[in-house]
Amino acid sequence: MNLVVVALISWLVGRTEVTSLNTPPRPGSPMSQLMRSTEELQACLRREYPSWSPEADMQKSVARRLIDRSIDYREISRRALGRNWDRLSDDDRSEFVTDLSRLIQSRSLSRGLDVGPDLRVHFERESVSERGTASVYATILAPPKPNSRSVEVEYRLLWKGDHWAVYDLLTDGDSLLEGYRAQFDRIIARESIAGLLRRMKRAESRIQE
Repeated sequence: MNLVVVALISWLVGRTEVTSLNTPPRPGSPMSQLMRSTEELQACLRREYPSWSPEADMQKSVARRLIDRSIDYREISRRALGRNWDRLSDDDRSEFVTDLSRLIQSRSLSRGLDVGPDLRVHFERESVSERGTASVYATILAPPKPNSRSVEVEYRLLWKGDHWAVYDLLTDGDSLLEGYRAQFDRIIARESIAGLLRRMKRAESRIQE
């Protein structure tokens, strides 16, 4: 599995830990918010329900709401499309953001069940700029298995007025945002921006089936 996907899943459904720090993270700081978001989602997904049950639908709805607040899908979409973002109408932008958010949510929640809760995230330090951006640095530890290893992660966040939201995630030099940008650029080069929008719509339709 791609390391960026593992990092995203482990942040969302793994166990959070804090390494020994000189001072604990401040309430409302980006690191404390990431820790709280992980704990809230972990608590939401702790119980298992039959897939057909109303409880399962409610659980998915709550989980998506928690993820939505933690990730800035519009910023990911805008940066991933680059100059092509300006070529879209307002309606196309809204649809694109919706489609991308559902793809990320579906991948995170479905693969998170496969990975399991044994992944641990050691939050280590944070860096906050005066421009309203921040980075939180962490290490992801997999369960002790042959060939398992730790992964160094950087979460990049933006201040959204009342909370921090992730707009990129780097693992060993691989960027979630850059990965999407390269993929979108290839599709646009072959099929145009309209082709990318059609692909996104088909992908979203498969998720809803």
